[in-house]
Amino acid sequence: MWVDRAFADPAFLDALADPDGLFASPSCRIVKDQRKIKVARLELSIAGHERVLYVKRYNSFSLRFKLLSPFFQSGALRSLKGTGILGRARIASARPVAALEKRRFGILHSSFFIADEIVGGKTADAYWMENLRGKTGPDGFRSRGRFIERLTELFHSLHEERIYHNDLKDANILAVGHDGHADCALFLLDLEGVRRCYRLGERRRVKNLVQLYRTLGKYLSRSQQLIFLKTYLGASFLEPGCKRKWVVRVLRRARRVDRTKCQNGMGVTI
Repeated sequence: MWVDRAFADPAFLDALADPDGLFASPSCRIVKDQRKIKVARLELSIAGHERVLYVKRYNSFSLRFKLLSPFFQSGALRSLKGTGILGRARIASARPVAALEKRRFGILHSSFFIADEIVGGKTADAYWMENLRGKTGPDGFRSRGRFIERLTELFHSLHEERIYHNDLKDANILAVGHDGHADCALFLLDLEGVRRCYRLGERRRVKNLVQLYRTLGKYLSRSQQLIFLKTYLGASFLEPGCKRKWVVRVLRRARRVDRTKCQNGMGVTI
C-alpha cells in the first residue's frame, strides 16, 4: 500500500484497511460501474480538512485475469506509476492520494487508486460545449483558438517526451478554466495505460490523434481540426505532402476503428 504523507491520518488509514467500505459511505456517489472498473466520488474529513476524493476500483473480471495476475502490476500501481511519469515531464494530472491492492497467494482480487479532486474540472468535450462553443465575437474566437493550442501543446509534450497514453480521448482530458481569461489548464486521467517508450513510433502517435478526432473532433470544424494538426506538426506541416499524409492516416485509421466497432455491435461515435 502507498499513501501520500499529507493524507496519513489514522482514521483515513483505518478506512483504507477495507477500501470497499468507502463505497458504502453516505457521501459516496458512484460515477461509473462496469465489469472492469468502478469509480466513485467521495467526501471525507481527513486530518480536520474536508476533502473530495475519487476512488477507482479495478476488478479481477475473469479467471484468466486472476491466473495471470501474479506476473503483472495491478491497475492501481500502474496508475501511480503513470502519475510519476507525467509528473517528471511536468504534465498535469490529479494528485495521487493512495494506491493499494488485494492479493492472496499472489493472485490479484482487486486494486484501488485514490486521487484528489481536480476542482472545477470538466472533460474536454463538456468544456468545449459549455464554455467555448456559444461564445461570440473576438473573445469567443480567441478562447476557442487558445483551447485548441493548449490541446496541441499537451499532445506535443507527451510525444516529445516519448510518453504514450493508450486512451487519449476527450473524456480523459480535464479542462479547468480561469475566470476572465481565454486560457485553461489541462489534466490527464486514466493513467494506468501511461508509459514512457524507448521510441514513440508514428503508429502510436496516429492512434492518439485518432482517439481525439473520434471524440472531441466531432465538435470541431474542418478548419479547427487542421489548425490542431498544423500546430502539432510544427514546421514539418509545410513540407510537401506532409499535411495530406497525416490527414489520410488519421482518417483511414478512424474509419477502420469505426468498422470494427460496428462489427462488434458497438455503433459509430462519429
